[in-house]
Amino acid sequence: TGCIAHKSPDVTYYSLLTMEQMGDIEAVSSHPELSLGVGPITIPDTLKRSQVATRQHGNQYAFDEFNRWAGVLEKDIANVIGDNLGLLLGVEKVGFFPWMQHFTPSYRVIIDIQRLDGSLKDEAVLGARWAVVDAEGKKTLAGGKIVLHQSLNGLGYAALVKAESLLVAELSKKVA
Repeated sequence: TGCIAHKSPDVTYYSLLTMEQMGDIEAVSSHPELSLGVGPITIPDTLKRSQVATRQHGNQYAFDEFNRWAGVLEKDIANVIGDNLGLLLGVEKVGFFPWMQHFTPSYRVIIDIQRLDGSLKDEAVLGARWAVVDAEGKKTLAGGKIVLHQSLNGLGYAALVKAESLLVAELSKKVA
């Protein structure tokens, strides 16, 4: 009789936005004859969880139980980058690692995300190494390391995920 019913907060689920979803549609070329393989895309173990990561001070992370990724972050990043590159390059055939038997990419994009986090009051940060390689993955055609920063337009997790989506769009543009 002395118990008070407490309702826990609702869980909010997020996914990254593609450039098309954000209204950023600017193709840089058109190559409908090509097929593009995306992956593998790797992320740090600290991001392989359902909670959205925020960076506190230095090397301290926080993971909120009520703000989560709607799916597997690695797959979400791969899908968004694939959609973005398909749009930017005018490529209609985009496949994801591991390839299906019937898919043979003309080029492959490999990305190692080293950091994708931020502060709920300040900015989001994306750090990655990337490479564009031939179909067999033996010859690197382009690549590099990139660290991007994006100020939040508002406060909270929705603003952080939007800023992270903008960073993934910038990474996609760099790769394209």
